[in-house]
Amino acid sequence: MRIIDSTRVSMGWNNPRQTRRENQIKKIGIHHSATATGSRQAFENFWRSKGWRNGGYSEIIHQNGDVEICYVPTVVTNGVGGHNTPTYNICAVGNYRKNGAQPSAAQMRSLLERIRFNMNRFNVPLKKVKGHNEFLGHFANICPGMRMKDIRNQLTRPAIPVQPNPPSASTTHTVRSGETLSGIASQNRTTVAELARLNKLANPNVIRVGQVLRLPTSHTASPAPTIPTIRVNGRVRVNNTASTWLTGQPIPSWVRGELYTVQQLRNNNTEVLIGRNGVATGWIRSRDVTPA
Repeated sequence: MRIIDSTRVSMGWNNPRQTRRENQIKKIGIHHSATATGSRQAFENFWRSKGWRNGGYSEIIHQNGDVEICYVPTVVTNGVGGHNTPTYNICAVGNYRKNGAQPSAAQMRSLLERIRFNMNRFNVPLKKVKGHNEFLGHFANICPGMRMKDIRNQLTRPAIPVQPNPPSASTTHTVRSGETLSGIASQNRTTVAELARLNKLANPNVIRVGQVLRLPTSHTASPAPTIPTIRVNGRVRVNNTASTWLTGQPIPSWVRGELYTVQQLRNNNTEVLIGRNGVATGWIRSRDVTPA
């Protein structure tokens, strides 16, 4: 899944018809495009024909699973008439009332991840995640075509299993971002061959962040290198072992391993608000990020 940032090219992005504060967002509206295929540029032609200054969705989920962010959350989009100010609108490209069609596995996976992500970001409860035709005054609408009850049921399941904390011992080493087996061996005064043997590594060139490696018992690990301080406006990378946001919602797989800017710190710098391009992504524990 790719994240495509179109917030500075979408129709009317710099002169929106209406804006809001993020804390005004109380609902998430789900839509389908009612077209076999589509792109933001094609949809904009339709939006212009209706005389709209800005578009109909905050996010578009493409059929290959790519996610296009059309507007920052403070821009009110035209998704559900009479409900748009408190609603964050997400659209899946496709016609899901035609011959029982439903989103592809990749598209549904991205849709669920983005719903979870925005539930966490705006503190929206599950009961406020609604299809277009579940909003008052829109019951006769066929949009979104998808079975919202099934989608809400899937949202109650964890997206990512919570991994147990690795054991703490002087004879183990937890792999950090950018480390190699040869570097770990040198730091601990041993050899790559010995580490590969102890850890039953078929390919010593393949280790992963968060992996716990056994060290020879005759050696003790050198002190960990000093880690730069997390600071506002600094950059951090979300650890691959990070599992949940502060709210308890699972962290999507596409967030882990990526770079973000620190927007705020609180609670003695143990809680970090990360984001990109001035748009907040979510609150995360400081132990789940690494300064870049």
